[in-house]
Amino acid sequence: MARDGSAQHRIGGPAMARLEWLLDGLAGRADWGKDAAEVLAPAFTARVAPDVFVERFRGRAATYAPLTVVALEGGATTARARVRRHADGTAGPSVDVVTCTIEPDEPHRIVAAYTTALVPDHVTPRLPADFSRYPLDRAPGARLIVFSGVPGVGKSTLADAVGARLGVPVFAVDWLLGALTPFGGRHVDDLLGIGGELLTTLAVRQLASGRSAVLDHPAESVADRERWASLAGRAGAEFVAVHCVCSDPVVHRARLEGRTRGIPGWHDAGLWPNVEQRMALFPPWPEGTLTVDTTGPHEENVAAVLARLA
Repeated sequence: MARDGSAQHRIGGPAMARLEWLLDGLAGRADWGKDAAEVLAPAFTARVAPDVFVERFRGRAATYAPLTVVALEGGATTARARVRRHADGTAGPSVDVVTCTIEPDEPHRIVAAYTTALVPDHVTPRLPADFSRYPLDRAPGARLIVFSGVPGVGKSTLADAVGARLGVPVFAVDWLLGALTPFGGRHVDDLLGIGGELLTTLAVRQLASGRSAVLDHPAESVADRERWASLAGRAGAEFVAVHCVCSDPVVHRARLEGRTRGIPGWHDAGLWPNVEQRMALFPPWPEGTLTVDTTGPHEENVAAVLARLA
């Protein structure tokens, strides 16, 4: 939502209303801040005088105005907004988080207000796309095994069986994403990308400790595949990809629409039209990648994977 500096967007709730007041300041509203002494709680003004706070906050308008709000969320006493910061000439626009905390009782004055980067500068940088220069201890003898394929082909069943035979932990993206559902995970952008990042983090932790890992993920992105291969290479571990397919569309659809997995926070059945579209766009794995047709006997499929690993 783009803001023009006017106070036209009143969403409801005292915390959100106070947050809107702060956003008006970032938007450069001409008459903003005259009521600061009434809006800011005594606990706040004991640390920062109202006129000083207004001057500081208005000074940030040049960074944000015209203000673009990317997302809003609010609770009983705290509300947050993600706002877009304009490019500074060296980088593209980035996102900051404006947080507002209020008194629980009327008149619900602001007790804390601050703006921070979505990714604070003081945290360790995120994991790279290419691990060739990443500081990582060698893990000779370890393996990073990826079970790939569209939903419903049976990759999770095969991954679990192989992991159990090898005594290697299996990290499944659906279980990780299901755990985020109580926190609004189903409504965030690039949910599968978040799952991939979580899997990568777990894989780094395993290989850094000299241990193997199995990743259960569609791996529809070539970038994800190359990232995991580079991680294994940097750790001196073997990278093995298993591409799972189901050559019988009738069997595949029946599995997809009839499965019951019981993953907390996640769905059981899938949508066949969605899977058909994903199969049509699925990038081929490099020549030599092990492909397993799960219409065959399960034990034979397990044996084929174990033979490849042997």
